[in-house]
Amino acid sequence: MKNKKKLLSIGELSKLTGVGIKSLRYYERINVLKPAHVSPETGYRYYTLDQTRLVEMIMFCIAMDLPLSEMAKFTDADGIMDIREFFKKCRFAAEVKLKLLQKGLSLLDIVEHEMDLAEQHKIGQIYTRDLPAQIFHTMPCGDSLQEANFFEMLTSSWDNIPYAEDDYGMYEYGTLWQDNMYSIFIEVPEKTENTIITPAGRYHCIQNEESQIENAAEIFKEHISGKFLAIETEIFTSRQNVTKPINELRVIPSTAGLLP
Repeated sequence: MKNKKKLLSIGELSKLTGVGIKSLRYYERINVLKPAHVSPETGYRYYTLDQTRLVEMIMFCIAMDLPLSEMAKFTDADGIMDIREFFKKCRFAAEVKLKLLQKGLSLLDIVEHEMDLAEQHKIGQIYTRDLPAQIFHTMPCGDSLQEANFFEMLTSSWDNIPYAEDDYGMYEYGTLWQDNMYSIFIEVPEKTENTIITPAGRYHCIQNEESQIENAAEIFKEHISGKFLAIETEIFTSRQNVTKPINELRVIPSTAGLLP
Protein backbone atom coordinates (compact mmCIF):
# COMPACT_ATOMS: atom_id res chain seq x y z
CA MET A 1 0.00 0.00 0.00
CA LYS A 2 1.21 3.49 -0.77
CA ASN A 3 1.93 5.91 2.06
CA LYS A 4 -1.43 7.43 2.93
CA LYS A 5 0.29 10.75 3.60
CA LYS A 6 1.04 10.96 -0.12
CA LEU A 7 -2.53 10.10 -1.10
CA LEU A 8 -5.63 12.23 -1.37
CA SER A 9 -8.94 11.35 0.17
CA ILE A 10 -11.96 11.47 -2.12
CA GLY A 11 -12.97 14.73 -0.44
CA GLU A 12 -9.57 16.28 -1.09
CA LEU A 13 -9.65 15.13 -4.71
CA SER A 14 -13.09 16.70 -5.02
CA LYS A 15 -11.84 20.05 -3.67
CA LEU A 16 -8.77 20.07 -5.93
CA THR A 17 -10.69 19.27 -9.11
CA GLY A 18 -14.06 20.89 -8.42
CA VAL A 19 -15.78 17.59 -9.21
CA GLY A 20 -18.42 16.35 -6.77
CA ILE A 21 -17.84 13.24 -4.67
CA LYS A 22 -20.89 11.54 -6.20
CA SER A 23 -19.42 12.08 -9.66
CA LEU A 24 -16.03 10.68 -8.59
CA ARG A 25 -17.73 7.55 -7.27
CA TYR A 26 -19.68 7.24 -10.51
CA TYR A 27 -16.43 7.42 -12.52
CA GLU A 28 -15.11 4.54 -10.43
CA ARG A 29 -18.21 2.45 -11.12
CA ILE A 30 -17.82 2.81 -14.87
CA ASN A 31 -14.09 1.98 -14.67
CA VAL A 32 -12.59 5.30 -15.73
CA LEU A 33 -11.22 6.41 -12.32
CA LYS A 34 -10.05 3.66 -10.02
CA PRO A 35 -8.76 4.72 -6.56
CA ALA A 36 -5.05 4.16 -5.97
CA HIS A 37 -5.99 2.53 -2.65
CA VAL A 38 -9.16 1.42 -0.90
CA SER A 39 -8.86 0.90 2.86
CA PRO A 40 -10.00 -2.67 3.72
CA GLU A 41 -11.05 -1.51 7.18
CA THR A 42 -13.07 1.59 6.31
CA GLY A 43 -13.67 1.33 2.55
CA TYR A 44 -12.31 4.89 2.15
CA ARG A 45 -10.97 5.74 -1.29
CA TYR A 46 -7.56 7.34 -1.79
CA TYR A 47 -6.03 8.83 -4.92
CA THR A 48 -2.61 9.98 -6.12
CA LEU A 49 -1.98 13.58 -7.04
CA ASP A 50 -1.40 12.48 -10.64
CA GLN A 51 -5.01 11.29 -10.76
CA THR A 52 -6.16 14.91 -10.70
CA ARG A 53 -4.97 14.99 -14.31
CA LEU A 54 -7.07 11.93 -15.05
CA VAL A 55 -10.10 13.74 -13.64
CA GLU A 56 -9.28 16.67 -15.95
CA MET A 57 -9.25 14.24 -18.88
CA ILE A 58 -12.64 12.94 -17.81
CA MET A 59 -13.99 16.49 -17.70
CA PHE A 60 -12.52 17.09 -21.14
CA CYS A 61 -14.41 14.05 -22.42
CA ILE A 62 -17.63 15.48 -21.04
CA ALA A 63 -16.94 18.91 -22.55
CA MET A 64 -16.30 17.31 -25.95
CA ASP A 65 -19.54 15.29 -25.70
CA LEU A 66 -17.53 12.04 -25.68
CA PRO A 67 -19.34 9.29 -23.78
CA LEU A 68 -17.26 8.21 -20.79
CA SER A 69 -17.72 4.64 -22.01
CA GLU A 70 -15.32 5.62 -24.81
CA MET A 71 -12.67 6.45 -22.24
CA ALA A 72 -13.19 3.12 -20.51
CA LYS A 73 -12.39 1.34 -23.77
CA PHE A 74 -8.81 2.60 -23.54
CA THR A 75 -8.27 1.21 -20.00
CA ASP A 76 -7.63 -2.46 -19.31
CA ALA A 77 -8.64 -4.50 -16.24
CA ASP A 78 -5.37 -3.61 -14.48
CA GLY A 79 -5.99 0.10 -14.85
CA ILE A 80 -3.44 0.60 -17.64
CA MET A 81 -4.63 3.27 -20.05
CA ASP A 82 -3.48 3.74 -23.65
CA ILE A 83 -3.05 7.49 -23.37
CA ARG A 84 -1.82 8.10 -26.93
CA GLU A 85 -4.79 6.39 -28.57
CA PHE A 86 -7.16 8.11 -26.19
CA PHE A 87 -5.63 11.49 -27.07
CA LYS A 88 -6.18 10.77 -30.77
CA LYS A 89 -9.85 10.25 -30.01
CA CYS A 90 -9.94 13.45 -27.92
CA ARG A 91 -8.22 15.49 -30.61
CA PHE A 92 -10.72 14.39 -33.24
CA ALA A 93 -13.63 15.23 -30.90
CA ALA A 94 -12.09 18.63 -30.10
CA GLU A 95 -11.64 19.47 -33.80
CA VAL A 96 -15.29 18.61 -34.48
CA LYS A 97 -16.37 20.73 -31.51
CA LEU A 98 -14.14 23.61 -32.62
CA LYS A 99 -15.67 23.53 -36.09
CA LEU A 100 -19.16 23.73 -34.58
CA LEU A 101 -18.14 26.62 -32.32
CA GLN A 102 -16.57 28.51 -35.22
CA LYS A 103 -19.71 27.99 -37.26
CA GLY A 104 -21.81 29.22 -34.36
CA LEU A 105 -19.70 32.36 -33.97
CA SER A 106 -19.91 33.03 -37.71
CA LEU A 107 -23.67 32.62 -37.59
CA LEU A 108 -23.86 35.08 -34.66
CA ASP A 109 -21.85 37.59 -36.72
CA ILE A 110 -24.28 37.21 -39.64
CA VAL A 111 -27.35 37.61 -37.44
CA GLU A 112 -25.92 40.61 -35.57
CA HIS A 113 -25.06 42.26 -38.90
CA GLU A 114 -28.63 41.69 -40.12
CA MET A 115 -30.02 43.18 -36.91
CA ASP A 116 -27.78 46.25 -37.25
CA LEU A 117 -29.01 46.79 -40.81
CA ALA A 118 -32.65 46.20 -39.87
CA GLU A 119 -32.50 48.78 -37.08
CA GLN A 120 -31.36 51.46 -39.53
CA HIS A 121 -34.67 51.34 -41.43
CA LYS A 122 -38.36 51.34 -40.64
CA ILE A 123 -40.83 48.75 -41.92
CA GLY A 124 -42.11 49.92 -45.32
CA GLN A 125 -39.22 52.36 -45.85
CA ILE A 126 -37.26 52.03 -49.12
CA TYR A 127 -33.46 52.20 -48.81
CA THR A 128 -30.39 51.07 -50.77
CA ARG A 129 -27.75 48.44 -50.02
CA ASP A 130 -24.56 47.49 -51.81
CA LEU A 131 -24.52 43.70 -52.06
CA PRO A 132 -21.93 41.27 -53.43
CA ALA A 133 -22.64 38.68 -56.11
CA GLN A 134 -24.24 35.57 -54.64
CA ILE A 135 -24.58 31.99 -55.87
CA PHE A 136 -28.13 30.61 -55.61
CA HIS A 137 -29.32 27.05 -56.07
CA THR A 138 -32.76 27.59 -57.63
CA MET A 139 -36.00 25.63 -57.91
CA PRO A 140 -38.43 27.09 -60.49
CA CYS A 141 -42.03 27.79 -59.40
CA GLY A 142 -43.46 29.11 -62.66
CA ASP A 143 -45.33 32.38 -63.10
CA SER A 144 -47.10 32.26 -59.71
CA LEU A 145 -46.22 31.53 -56.10
CA GLN A 146 -49.79 30.67 -55.14
CA GLU A 147 -49.45 26.93 -55.75
CA ALA A 148 -45.79 26.59 -54.74
CA ASN A 149 -45.19 24.81 -51.45
CA PHE A 150 -42.23 26.91 -50.31
CA PHE A 151 -41.06 24.90 -47.31
CA GLU A 152 -41.60 21.51 -48.94
CA MET A 153 -39.50 22.57 -51.93
CA LEU A 154 -36.89 24.16 -49.66
CA THR A 155 -36.41 21.22 -47.31
CA SER A 156 -36.43 18.59 -50.08
CA SER A 157 -33.65 20.45 -51.88
CA TRP A 158 -31.21 20.09 -48.97
CA ASP A 159 -30.60 16.46 -49.94
CA ASN A 160 -29.13 17.62 -53.23
CA ILE A 161 -26.79 20.23 -51.77
CA PRO A 162 -23.53 18.78 -50.33
CA TYR A 163 -22.85 21.56 -47.81
CA ALA A 164 -26.34 21.64 -46.31
CA GLU A 165 -25.88 19.30 -43.34
CA ASP A 166 -22.84 21.17 -41.97
CA ASP A 167 -23.70 24.72 -42.99
CA TYR A 168 -27.48 24.92 -42.60
CA GLY A 169 -28.37 28.41 -41.42
CA MET A 170 -25.21 30.06 -42.74
CA TYR A 171 -26.70 31.07 -46.07
CA GLU A 172 -29.74 32.96 -47.30
CA TYR A 173 -32.86 31.36 -48.71
CA GLY A 174 -36.05 32.81 -50.12
CA THR A 175 -37.82 33.69 -53.36
CA LEU A 176 -36.45 35.12 -56.61
CA TRP A 177 -38.30 36.74 -59.54
CA GLN A 178 -37.08 37.60 -63.03
CA ASP A 179 -38.67 37.67 -66.48
CA ASN A 180 -42.12 36.91 -65.00
CA MET A 181 -40.87 33.65 -63.47
CA TYR A 182 -40.53 32.80 -59.77
CA SER A 183 -37.97 30.49 -58.16
CA ILE A 184 -37.20 29.39 -54.65
CA PHE A 185 -33.50 29.71 -53.87
CA ILE A 186 -30.87 28.68 -51.35
CA GLU A 187 -27.51 30.45 -51.31
CA VAL A 188 -24.60 28.04 -51.81
CA PRO A 189 -20.84 28.51 -51.43
CA GLU A 190 -19.87 27.38 -54.93
CA LYS A 191 -21.36 27.00 -58.40
CA THR A 192 -22.96 23.64 -59.18
CA GLU A 193 -25.83 22.35 -61.30
CA ASN A 194 -29.01 24.47 -61.12
CA THR A 195 -27.21 27.53 -59.77
CA ILE A 196 -27.21 31.15 -60.87
CA ILE A 197 -25.05 34.10 -59.84
CA THR A 198 -26.86 37.27 -58.86
CA PRO A 199 -25.16 40.55 -59.75
CA ALA A 200 -23.15 42.62 -57.32
CA GLY A 201 -24.36 46.19 -57.09
CA ARG A 202 -26.68 48.67 -55.41
CA TYR A 203 -30.06 47.19 -54.59
CA HIS A 204 -33.23 49.05 -53.62
CA CYS A 205 -34.68 47.33 -50.54
CA ILE A 206 -37.69 47.38 -48.26
CA GLN A 207 -38.66 45.44 -45.13
CA ASN A 208 -42.15 43.99 -44.71
CA GLU A 209 -43.97 41.75 -42.26
CA GLU A 210 -45.54 39.82 -45.16
CA SER A 211 -44.14 38.61 -48.48
CA GLN A 212 -44.35 41.38 -51.06
CA ILE A 213 -42.30 39.99 -53.94
CA GLU A 214 -45.39 39.72 -56.14
CA ASN A 215 -45.91 43.47 -55.65
CA ALA A 216 -42.28 44.43 -56.32
CA ALA A 217 -43.03 46.27 -59.58
CA GLU A 218 -45.57 48.52 -57.86
CA ILE A 219 -43.49 49.07 -54.69
CA PHE A 220 -40.37 50.14 -56.60
CA LYS A 221 -42.01 51.82 -59.61
CA GLU A 222 -40.28 55.14 -58.83
CA HIS A 223 -36.87 53.50 -58.51
CA ILE A 224 -36.78 50.74 -61.16
CA SER A 225 -37.96 50.95 -64.78
CA GLY A 226 -38.01 48.13 -67.26
CA LYS A 227 -36.91 44.61 -66.39
CA PHE A 228 -35.54 43.89 -62.95
CA LEU A 229 -34.47 41.11 -60.62
CA ALA A 230 -36.29 40.77 -57.28
CA ILE A 231 -35.03 38.79 -54.30
CA GLU A 232 -36.93 38.28 -51.04
CA THR A 233 -35.39 36.69 -47.95
CA GLU A 234 -36.05 36.57 -44.21
CA ILE A 235 -33.86 38.69 -41.94
CA PHE A 236 -33.36 38.95 -38.19
CA THR A 237 -34.36 41.97 -36.15
CA SER A 238 -33.48 42.73 -32.52
CA ARG A 239 -37.04 42.10 -31.37
CA GLN A 240 -39.49 40.19 -33.52
CA ASN A 241 -42.30 37.69 -33.46
CA VAL A 242 -40.48 34.36 -33.91
CA THR A 243 -43.47 32.92 -35.79
CA LYS A 244 -43.66 35.93 -38.12
CA PRO A 245 -40.18 36.94 -39.33
CA ILE A 246 -39.40 40.12 -41.24
CA ASN A 247 -38.78 39.86 -44.99
CA GLU A 248 -36.36 42.04 -46.94
CA LEU A 249 -37.30 42.58 -50.58
CA ARG A 250 -34.46 43.66 -52.89
CA VAL A 251 -34.53 44.74 -56.53
CA ILE A 252 -31.89 45.61 -59.12
CA PRO A 253 -32.19 46.25 -62.89
CA SER A 254 -31.90 43.09 -64.99
CA THR A 255 -29.29 44.86 -67.07
CA ALA A 256 -26.91 44.03 -64.21
CA GLY A 257 -27.20 40.45 -65.44
CA LEU A 258 -27.93 37.04 -64.03
CA LEU A 259 -25.18 34.57 -64.77
CA PRO A 260 -26.26 30.96 -65.38
